[in-house]
Amino acid sequence: MKPLSDIQNSAFMAIAPCRAASLALVLMARDDAQQSPEDGATLLEQSVNRITSAHDMLTRGLDRLLEEAEHKLPADLEEQRRNSLQALQPFTDVIGEGGKSSLLERISARPSLTSQSLYQVEPIVSRFLIDMTKNMFDEQKSRDSARDEGMRDAIENAETVGRHIQLIAFNASIEAARIGDQGKGFAVIATEIRNLSGRTQTLLDTMSDYLRA
Repeated sequence: MKPLSDIQNSAFMAIAPCRAASLALVLMARDDAQQSPEDGATLLEQSVNRITSAHDMLTRGLDRLLEEAEHKLPADLEEQRRNSLQALQPFTDVIGEGGKSSLLERISARPSLTSQSLYQVEPIVSRFLIDMTKNMFDEQKSRDSARDEGMRDAIENAETVGRHIQLIAFNASIEAARIGDQGKGFAVIATEIRNLSGRTQTLLDTMSDYLRA
């Protein structure tokens, strides 16, 4: 299961650039004649790729990542995700249109895309990213706490077993000494078991101290 911090980083890096990319498209459409063909083509391609990547992450990509992390977004975040897709949709629509006109010409013909970028894409996507980050951070913190508690319980159980082994080995040594020469070999084994149990106990104490720090 992937850590939620990794999922959050992947999602953020794919979605966040679409905010600047949408604004870049409308600005390029407005100032198309003032740009060099090379610079304009590079920025146009980057902006299209960023919007496409954000759309893909908000749909299939995020679902796949959440499944890998065994996490589901709460209902309010799912609604924000749908709102983010809806805010971005006019840009994905115009990018996907064919025809003889260029992309910048199609964007220039839609003045509403400027306000869409500034007053829809920017605030809606930003809010989703902020709330998604908080949700995944809190969930990962809860998972880490539960994992640490489980490890502490496991260590405490192992410590109990270790003490029982030491007691059994000690009793076995006494019994081996009682029966004399016939018990010498068993006494050696019992002593070694007790020594190993003692070293194991020391390791468990060290691990427990790290978890409690």
